[in-house]
Amino acid sequence: MAKLSDRIIRDLKPGAVDTWISDGDGLNIRIRPNGTRTWVIRRKRGGKTTTETLGEYPAMDCKAARQAFAKRSFSPNLARLTFAELLDEWYSRRIEPRYRVTKNAQVYIRRAKDEFGTVALARLSAPQLVRWMQRYAESAPVAANRCASTLKLALNYGVECGYLDRNPLAQVTLRVIGGEERTRDRHLTDDEIRALWASGHKLLRLLLLTGLRISEAQQGYRDGDRFIMDRTKNGDPHWVYLPPLAIEQVDRFDTSPTAVQAWLRRWCEREQVAAFTPHDLRRTFATRLAGMGIAPHIIEKCLNHRMQGVMGIYNRADYEAERIGAAQAWADEIARLLNGASSAILEAAGVKKTTEVKPFKRAKKSKTAA
Repeated sequence: MAKLSDRIIRDLKPGAVDTWISDGDGLNIRIRPNGTRTWVIRRKRGGKTTTETLGEYPAMDCKAARQAFAKRSFSPNLARLTFAELLDEWYSRRIEPRYRVTKNAQVYIRRAKDEFGTVALARLSAPQLVRWMQRYAESAPVAANRCASTLKLALNYGVECGYLDRNPLAQVTLRVIGGEERTRDRHLTDDEIRALWASGHKLLRLLLLTGLRISEAQQGYRDGDRFIMDRTKNGDPHWVYLPPLAIEQVDRFDTSPTAVQAWLRRWCEREQVAAFTPHDLRRTFATRLAGMGIAPHIIEKCLNHRMQGVMGIYNRADYEAERIGAAQAWADEIARLLNGASSAILEAAGVKKTTEVKPFKRAKKSKTAA
């Protein structure tokens, strides 16, 4: 996250409620509705958020605020510092100010605090953590891996701050935890695409059409024929072209990713479709574009993947026209699957393409004579 500057702070406009802008590590500027700008330290300890006012802007400019902030420290009692307190401090100083999407980290932190929250950090051991994560992996192997990575980062932070002499998870591998992961290759068939479209789920339709992640679809916004995300998973901004078929799906998506995944599981069971996840729609998007002859580097751009190797260093092209062409070609292919003809053929014939598909109705069971 970019550091604040005096110019940025001067340009900030007050809103109807207090606006908080982070400078990192818990230092924030708070803008009141009346325009007052105040430097405030926000910290989360023991599950509670505390605030400390440093001074008002512009009497205290950015440089002075950072100097005042540097003089204050957490100064924990190392003998009594608990794992929960370390997790709260790490989250408030390293995760919350830097990442827009923090739900997964919050889940893993909550689980760890439920199990080890009151344990003194100095008494936390690798066997304790490993046995707990092994049990976690029995029901959720991928989540256990992510949890292990999260806790490693938090404990590394503790070492860097001098709270620990060593990270108890430093030598622990995912192989020991048991969270074995396999590369997925699931992508949808033509019939599955038709069935999913008939479900009427606009968010899943949009993911299929654009290759977006759920979080990107929820945080982005439409600007004409573009769907724009100011910040994404890799920290970069991103945009995708919206053909007319995709524009029809854009909506306000407030449902949580967990709820979307649960809905999709139930739908797959009900429709007797082989299980797949929302992320498999992103794989379907990429696989289908490749099958249509779209160049790999254009697909990578459409997915907002960073270029690797020499291309990543020197090739800064946006490939706007190629990305628009790829998005339209994929929308035309979906239209062909749904309507039996491509957009070009329908337009040449003077037929208006329909994009709404009536939901499938289950055939009624025939009544047999008693």
